[in-house]
Amino acid sequence: MAKLVTLLREGRKSDAWLKYCGFIDLSLGDFMGVQERLLAEQLELLAASPLGRRLLGAQAPPKVADFRRAVPLTRYEDYLPYLEEKREDVLPARPRCWVCTSGKAGEYERKWAPYPPAWFETHTKNFLAAVIFSLTNSKGDFWLRENAHFLYAMAPPPYLTGMVPYGLKDEFPFEYLPPSAQAERMSFEEQNAAGFRLGLDRGIDLFFGLSSVLVRIGERFEGGEGLAGSSRRLGAAAGLRLARGLLRSRLRKRPMLPRDVWTLKGIICAGTDTTFYKERIAHYWGRKPLEIYGGTEIGIAATQTWDYEGMVLFPDANFWEFIPEEEHVRSLADPGYEPATVLLPDLEPGRRYELVVTNLRGGVFVRYRVGDMIKALSRRNERLGINLPQIVYEDRVEDFLDLASFTRITERTVWEALRQAGVAQGNWLARKVYAGNHPVVELYLELPGEVPAPEISARIHTALRAVDSDFRDLEDMLGYHALRVVPLPVGNLSRVREKEAHASRLHPPAAVLEQIAAAQENGPAREV
Repeated sequence: MAKLVTLLREGRKSDAWLKYCGFIDLSLGDFMGVQERLLAEQLELLAASPLGRRLLGAQAPPKVADFRRAVPLTRYEDYLPYLEEKREDVLPARPRCWVCTSGKAGEYERKWAPYPPAWFETHTKNFLAAVIFSLTNSKGDFWLRENAHFLYAMAPPPYLTGMVPYGLKDEFPFEYLPPSAQAERMSFEEQNAAGFRLGLDRGIDLFFGLSSVLVRIGERFEGGEGLAGSSRRLGAAAGLRLARGLLRSRLRKRPMLPRDVWTLKGIICAGTDTTFYKERIAHYWGRKPLEIYGGTEIGIAATQTWDYEGMVLFPDANFWEFIPEEEHVRSLADPGYEPATVLLPDLEPGRRYELVVTNLRGGVFVRYRVGDMIKALSRRNERLGINLPQIVYEDRVEDFLDLASFTRITERTVWEALRQAGVAQGNWLARKVYAGNHPVVELYLELPGEVPAPEISARIHTALRAVDSDFRDLEDMLGYHALRVVPLPVGNLSRVREKEAHASRLHPPAAVLEQIAAAQENGPAREV
C-alpha cells in the first residue's frame, strides 16, 4: 500500500486517514476479529520457533479460548536467557532491530526486545496515526506538510523512542530539531536545549517528548527567563520571532509565553504525568498534548484521538488481555496463583486492570505481564462516535516510583540513599504525590524524637541525588525539589506494617496511609 507521503502528494488525504486512522471506525466485534485473525497467524509463527514451542507447549492451541486456558502467563524472566544474549536463532522472526529499557536492579541491567520487520512497520504506522490525531481539527481533516519542523525530544536508540524516526523516514519526511544523528550524541538536556534554539530560528510545528519539559520551558518564559542562554547567539529570524512574541504578550498584558513565540500544530507526550500537566501545557503552548501509551515490550500500544480524552488501543500489534484488579491483588499475595484474564469486550468502566499482551506479527512476548495498570473509562467515545473502549494508563505495578517519566525510584534506590545518609532506622514507606505542580517522592520515615528532622531530610536528599543520577538530572533540569520527608515517631510505622504485612514500601495502599494518618491524631507528622 502507498506510503503516507505518496498519498498526500497525490491529494488522497481521505485514503491516508483510512490507512492510518481507520481503525477507530471498527466495531468492537470487528476489532476482536482482527485480533483473533492475527493471533492465529502469530501462533503458527511461534509453533515453528524453539522459543515459541517452549512457551506454547508441544502443540499450538487452535483457538483463542484454548490459548488463554493452556498457555501460562509469562514475565520477562521467562525470556531473559534468550533475549539477554540476543539469540535470534530461537525467535519466531528475525528482528529488524533490538530495543531496550532499564532492567531490574541487581538482576539484569537491561530488558531487550526484538522488533521483527512486520511488527516494526506496524508500530511506525500506529505512531503516525497518533501524529495525525495530534494535527486533526475534525474527523479526516488534518494538517501535515513535508519537512515539518519536528522537535523530537525523546531518548535515543536503542530505546524505543529513539527508533521511531528510523521508521518514519520510510513513510514521511520530517525535519528533526536537532537532526537525529546529532541528537544521539547529546545528553538529554543538551538535546532539548539545542532543539528549542533551532526552533527559534526555524519555527516548531510538532513536538514529541516529556510533558514535564514543556511545563518547565513554560515556567521559564512566564518567569521572564525565556530559553536560558539562547539570547547570546540569536540570528535575525530568531530575534524577529522573539520580538513578535514579546509584542503579542504586551498586547495581552501578561508575561511572554511559548505560545506567543511558536504556533505548534501538534504536541505528543508520553508518560504518567501527562494528564496532570495537560491544562498547564495548553496554557503555556496554546494546545493540549495528545497522550500516547507504549513500552519496550509492547511498542506503540494506544493513543488519544482528537478530543484529547480517553485512549484507544491499536488492534494489530498486540493481542490484549486484562487481569482485573482483584485478581492482580490476589496474585501478589499468592505468587503461585494464576490470575484470570478478560478480553476487551469485558472491560467495565471505572475498573482497573493489569495489562497482558501477546505480540503479533512475529513478536516474541506471549501472554506477557507488562507490569502496567490501565483503567477503563467507558465502553465507547460518545462525542466522536468511536465504538471502542476508552482507557487511560494509570501507572506501573512494579515496585518503583515513576517521576515525570524521567527517573524510576526503586526500593533498592531508597535503601541505598538511607544507608549513605547514615539513617539506621529501617521503617519507611514512599509514594509519588504532586506538590507545587510537580511529582515528588514523599518518604514516610520513623525517626527518634531527638533526631533533627531537617538535617536528616537534607542528608537523604543529597544521598538520593548521588545514588540516582536521573533523579539529580530531573531536579536540575526542571528546577524543583523532588523529595519530601515526613518524619514519624518510632513505632508508628512498625505497628501499621505489622497489620499490613504484604503492603509494598512503594505505592502503599490507601488503608495503610489512613492508618498512619489516624495514628498521628495526637501527634501530627511533620513534613520537612
